[in-house]
Amino acid sequence: MDLEVAILAAKDGNAEGLVKAMNEAGSAALLSCEGCNSVKVLPGVENPGNVLFLVEWESVDAHNAAKASEGFAKFIEIASPFFGGEGGGSMQHFKVG
Repeated sequence: MDLEVAILAAKDGNAEGLVKAMNEAGSAALLSCEGCNSVKVLPGVENPGNVLFLVEWESVDAHNAAKASEGFAKFIEIASPFFGGEGGGSMQHFKVG
């Protein structure tokens, strides 16, 4: 398993909107992708305009393959209006277990 760890700055600092969108439909869209095992989205504390994404994938290859799926497209549709705040973002994968 590979854990995607992404810290993203929400557009206009609207981390609350991004977390809400992910909790209402964005996480389900990602979970519909083959190879996606879990999704957790958390608001920042010291930087409240940031959001932490923790997504467990079967592998980095599964993550990359999912990018062509309907579920991933739906996730982008739901979440992308909230992406693009000051401070940018970062994403890496880490081995689990």
